[in-house]
Amino acid sequence: MKKTLILSVLFIGIGLANAQKTAKVDSQHGTTKQTDKHLEIDGIGHNNSYTLNGGNAEVSGGSNVITINGNVDKLEVSGTDNTVYVDKVTRIILEGGNNKVFYKSSSTKTGKPNIAITGVGNSVKKK
Repeated sequence: MKKTLILSVLFIGIGLANAQKTAKVDSQHGTTKQTDKHLEIDGIGHNNSYTLNGGNAEVSGGSNVITINGNVDKLEVSGTDNTVYVDKVTRIILEGGNNKVFYKSSSTKTGKPNIAITGVGNSVKKK
């Protein structure tokens, strides 16, 4: 009985150790958090699509390629070499270097989003 209990505890411990290793490997890219009105992506090398219907999106880190379907009130991109494709956006804030945002439309009167750019090599283009 004691041997079975000891072996069970040993196997559970090994399983937990392996689960922790897997979590570390999976989190190598960083984090992604999404609620109904907020999307937050942080890390390196994300290549994903999301849907947001109103609210804000934040992309930070480096070498991320993000597609946001739907409408974004405010998009903030910081870091380096990020590329974001968004359907509809009202306001864009770019900080860092070589970040690119491509948008299809904007809900402003001019049809162009309000843009604030800080850094070198950042660009916003209608596509």
